Amino acid sequence: MPHQHLDSGGSPLLDERLAKIGVGLALQSAIPHGCEIETLLTLYSDPDLEKAQRLYDKLAASRSHYDREVAIWLETLLERSPFESDLKALVATMREMESVLYFMINQVGEAQRAVNDWMNYVANAAESLADGFWIDAKIFLSQALEVSQSQTIEQLKSDPILRRKTDILQRATAQYFEEMWKHPSKLTIPEDRFETILKVQEILLDLMQAYYQGTWKENKEAVGSAIRRLNTAMRYLMNKDKSLEVVEQEVQLASEHLSGKMSQVVDERKSELVDKCTERMKELIRTRAL
Repeated sequence: MPHQHLDSGGSPLLDERLAKIGVGLALQSAIPHGCEIETLLTLYSDPDLEKAQRLYDKLAASRSHYDREVAIWLETLLERSPFESDLKALVATMREMESVLYFMINQVGEAQRAVNDWMNYVANAAESLADGFWIDAKIFLSQALEVSQSQTIEQLKSDPILRRKTDILQRATAQYFEEMWKHPSKLTIPEDRFETILKVQEILLDLMQAYYQGTWKENKEAVGSAIRRLNTAMRYLMNKDKSLEVVEQEVQLASEHLSGKMSQVVDERKSELVDKCTERMKELIRTRAL
């Protein structure tokens, strides 16, 4: 059966499997924070580019990093014009900012943690951009922007010595974010891995919904560990330089985390979900679908 393709307004058609993966990645970011989950689940079941565009427009305009991160993943479904800028120069200036923030840490008193976070997000954005991971760079810069605009950082401006430096750094962070935001986000995943990614992602999303929605009193850490392993498996699958053997190892470890520690789960519905997810992982390994 041929795979469906989605029309993106006269542009090259988007493979529906890739669109679904993009929505799934948005869901992975959204579920822990309760962001537009029902809308995203509907999109995941039936990817629709017009609905994705509307949701993207809404979330991209938000001042919340969590909303913007979901928008960054949704953008992978959308057709956007290429944007040219000197990314090497951007990396260099972000690394300069990292140094300025580092020396500022000991000058800011109780704001040390916030400035340290700001510095780390900028540093991670620069490293991701230098390595060619544009989506990661956007996400780190979104986090840096949110910290830079926080009340803790704003209060530094009450100090005459720190006021000008803080203002300059805030403006620069916003400028870096805006420049990076103009670059389109695209998924570059080997097509022969689409089906496997979807199978792993569906298990991951089922576990995440159960883990983050409502209470999970028994063996929460086992489920959390399985989720982290499956997230790593997803990352490896999306990277053509990572072998399927390392993916299989992560899925195997996720399965072991669940099957080895979940016998004490009293909640029948959760116990059944965990059993089904564990069986689906074992089936992936058994059939060599990875």
